[in-house]
Amino acid sequence: MTPDSVARVGNVLEQPRPPLLSRIPGWAWVSLDIVVALLLAAGFLGLIHSRNPAQPGLLDFTGALATSLPLAVRRLWPRAVFVVVLIGGLRMREFLIPQADPFGLPLVLYTLATRNKAVPALLVAVAVTTQGVVELPLRGQTVDQLGLVLAIVVAAWTTGTAVRQRRLYTEQLAAQAEDRARAEAARERLRIARELHDVIGHSLSTIAVQAGIERHVGDARETSRALGSIEETSRSALRETRRLLGVLREDGPADVVPAPDLGELLSGVRAAGLEVELRLDGKVRGEMELTVYRIVQEALTNVLKHAAAHRATVLIERQEEELVVEIADDGRNARERPYGHGLTGLRERVRIFGGEFEAGAHPVRGFRVTARLAL
Repeated sequence: MTPDSVARVGNVLEQPRPPLLSRIPGWAWVSLDIVVALLLAAGFLGLIHSRNPAQPGLLDFTGALATSLPLAVRRLWPRAVFVVVLIGGLRMREFLIPQADPFGLPLVLYTLATRNKAVPALLVAVAVTTQGVVELPLRGQTVDQLGLVLAIVVAAWTTGTAVRQRRLYTEQLAAQAEDRARAEAARERLRIARELHDVIGHSLSTIAVQAGIERHVGDARETSRALGSIEETSRSALRETRRLLGVLREDGPADVVPAPDLGELLSGVRAAGLEVELRLDGKVRGEMELTVYRIVQEALTNVLKHAAAHRATVLIERQEEELVVEIADDGRNARERPYGHGLTGLRERVRIFGGEFEAGAHPVRGFRVTARLAL
């Protein structure tokens, strides 16, 4: 295995595992609920016999079983189980001390609270619990018993609500993380597509123009010059493509692709038959250097493809608070020139720096692209 594959395997093995309780399968929880329900049923039936061994009532048996056995399926049908346990709890005062169910009703109320708000269920459970304990006239022992069973019911509902809110919070965090990852991937795809468009589109346009000129000229010296220019343009495109792909292959945060040489770009355009004048006032460094290069590259590519121009001027001027990049040509049919993906990509690049971008026909003749980048 290569070092990269070993690293990937290691990253997979080191991924965080969910909590222990989350890894327990659903059938195991249901099995546990069945055991709890049977134990409670046996306990309640035993209490009935101990309190009234001569003639245990049928309603007492029904209440005991209704309050305990449905707990086996409380995770599957929590609302139905809550109603059955609630009705069964009305008979608990006959053989429990305190005379209300402190086990089944709080447990199913907890389950219901983990699924939804369950405020009405809490109020009904409090009412049923209160009627099971309160006897007039009130005595100190009765008040203590009432406080105990109500505290158990409220604690069960509060715990279930906390669990539900924690689950919702975790799900929202996961959804937000997924949305951020999706948005980041979309931005990265857009950046890669923009870079490839600028690299390949300009190079192929330059090669196509040079090949077209050579087909019509047919001079040996001109052919040699055009082929040399085509070769240099192709090599430059390959270098930029390798540079871009090299950044994409690197682990960790990707660095900004270094800007190619602006002089090589202008040389290739001049070799394609377009006179280009460069007016440079101030230097540009960092990420903005690549943006300036792409603006000039895309504008000159459009001139070669659409303008039928003889001359173009590139102005790069560094002012106090902004950098002005302007490309103007003397081509024809400027008002009919198409606005393709290239100019859209340039507008997005300029927007990253909080700048302004304009592209349109010159009032006299030709086409002008202007970008103002905030420093």
